[in-house]
Amino acid sequence: MAERIVSAKSLKNKILKIIKGSKLASFATIADGKPWVRYVVARSEGLTIYICTFKDSRKVRQIQKNPNVHITIGGSMENMEASYVQIAASARVRSDAGIRKRLWVPFMKKYYTGVDDPEYVVIEAKPILIEYMSAETHTAQIYKVSQKEAGLTSTRNLQ
Repeated sequence: MAERIVSAKSLKNKILKIIKGSKLASFATIADGKPWVRYVVARSEGLTIYICTFKDSRKVRQIQKNPNVHITIGGSMENMEASYVQIAASARVRSDAGIRKRLWVPFMKKYYTGVDDPEYVVIEAKPILIEYMSAETHTAQIYKVSQKEAGLTSTRNLQ
């Protein structure tokens, strides 16, 4: 399939519609030079993706070694033609009180003692490139995220 470079507001809006709210997502990190994928609950604020997790999880250790991650959100077995996005991102682990409080939801009490549980951390994934796929076009539409838009302060190469 051909790829198209698109940097349009309409494409960004299509992407935001797919990632809005809490979604089941595939989340890939790098372990020993190879991809490692698992399902996570991903939440978005704008184009930034957040994943709540345990501070001693494998994904945290893998991100500390290599911040390059890949996230897939959308699609469904009930609707095989549903649009989806693939996000190449740079991730970091955050444990500051502000982000933990902002992302806390009651169902997390099942896993943590509360918002101040020292085991509770947040992975913040800032997108670098987003691929939007829909059944309408059968063509990947590429949204290149500017460093300013992503909130990145330095260039990080995807490996």
